[in-house]
Amino acid sequence: MEGENMCGGCCGDSSSGMDRREFLKLGSAGVFGAVMLGGTLSGQALAQTGSSLTSEFEAASEKYGVPLELLLAMGYVSTRWVTPPPSTGEYTPGDIHGMGGYGVMALSDAPDKDTLARAADLTNIPEDKLREDWASNILGAAAVLSKLHEASGADREDLDSWYDVASAYGDGSLYADQVFDTLRDGASEEVGGEEVSFEGQEVEEQAPARTTAAAADYSGATFYGAYSENYSQASRPSSNRITKVVIHVMQGSWSSAINWFKDSRAGVSCHYNIRSSDGFIGQSVREKDIAYHAGYWPTNQGSVGIEHEGYVSDPGRWFTDTMYRSSAKLTAYLCKKYGIAISRTNIIGHFEVPGCSGPGGGSACHTDPGSGWNWTKYMDLVRQYAGENTQSGQEEQPAAASGIIVDNTTAGRFGASAAWGVNSWNSQKYGTNYHVARPGNKADPARFKVALPSAGRHAVYLWWPAASGYNPATTIKISTRSGGVTRVMNQRKNGGKWVLIGTFDFAAGDAWRVSVLRKSTKRGYVVADAVRFVKS
Repeated sequence: MEGENMCGGCCGDSSSGMDRREFLKLGSAGVFGAVMLGGTLSGQALAQTGSSLTSEFEAASEKYGVPLELLLAMGYVSTRWVTPPPSTGEYTPGDIHGMGGYGVMALSDAPDKDTLARAADLTNIPEDKLREDWASNILGAAAVLSKLHEASGADREDLDSWYDVASAYGDGSLYADQVFDTLRDGASEEVGGEEVSFEGQEVEEQAPARTTAAAADYSGATFYGAYSENYSQASRPSSNRITKVVIHVMQGSWSSAINWFKDSRAGVSCHYNIRSSDGFIGQSVREKDIAYHAGYWPTNQGSVGIEHEGYVSDPGRWFTDTMYRSSAKLTAYLCKKYGIAISRTNIIGHFEVPGCSGPGGGSACHTDPGSGWNWTKYMDLVRQYAGENTQSGQEEQPAAASGIIVDNTTAGRFGASAAWGVNSWNSQKYGTNYHVARPGNKADPARFKVALPSAGRHAVYLWWPAASGYNPATTIKISTRSGGVTRVMNQRKNGGKWVLIGTFDFAAGDAWRVSVLRKSTKRGYVVADAVRFVKS
């Protein structure tokens, strides 16, 4: 969903002496005002054509003293390290995607923080170049983050000391939570033929950001709330029948959308927001109330809006199988609850909302979810889940049609040394059992062999049972077309469901593609249970 005018839609222990609470109390503008007193840093020559994205992150990290993994995690959360179209970047109150953010690092021109202008002041790089040149954009963000950290007075080598910095940069703790979750898990993505990745880091768990302790309407969601004037209170369905579900795409990160709906200047909101990596759902507006999401008041009155993380311009990177399934399960629940017919007349994209004088939907003529949205897959999933208990919010055991699954019991497709034993006590297992091993000094992997009928990008998921005695830093190696990629996963968490490892490019054919390594510096059993490949 890309824009809406609210009125038209309404019709009607820091060594510096500054503790954590004081640091956050300053807000973005206050912090920036404080750090700018230190003067302006000079710019540097930008990398020449042909330099790698990884090398630009490394250069920015070294120049400004910002941890490389933090920069990478922030870029991954914001854009998956891909520069979005400049048209998505402008700060525009009254627009459903008006939170904006330019470039890989989502530099903002919002007046209260204006990281774009701050970056220009600190680097001597023009704002136009910061908007569109990815090397300049990364340098600019690193300069801003560095100055923010100076205000905290904390140790730069301590990754945890950057949590409040990320919060100030990205409009709150919800963004910092998303960044630090990514820091813990690591990330990998192929960008322009380059495999960009970093391994999981040891950072502290933060208390989850919540607006209220209130429960969400849908038990598979978490309630965050929205600013009271960004929606209209109602008593639907008695006051207004709910007859439609409207599908939107955020044109940004999951946390940026939820933060935008909580902003008093936004004038817009949406009921539900779904995260790409794991399908996690945040609720911003109660179903009984009218969210300002469609750009057309009659549609707002009679619909529930669902936002999806990512960009219309990059569907293959953002529209994951996990997100499709989580969204479809939510839509099936809504259809059953309100008697909405499961049809494309009633489940529509933002581009199909009336009110546009030309192509597109709503008063601002939006095009989301775009041509990359797989409507056939989505509607099939909604129909499938409508016959199930869709209120549970639990991940289903996927059918074969949802991808290629190899279990540790699949004949000829799993291999491990005698150091790996078989166990079955944990109820979160996939199938009948799983393999476990004590961590050691050698790789000694448990391997999964997967036959792919066609080459191309595939999302790779792992399933493991979780327990406190399992390893918090298990290394997973994925053999892609361009070489091996590693991720570090915490097997004390996220048990009993498919966990996205990343999306990678693979050659066609039969090959050993995923390895779970015994080598780990942490205590706790390493687990190998099942893998799943889904063609993007």
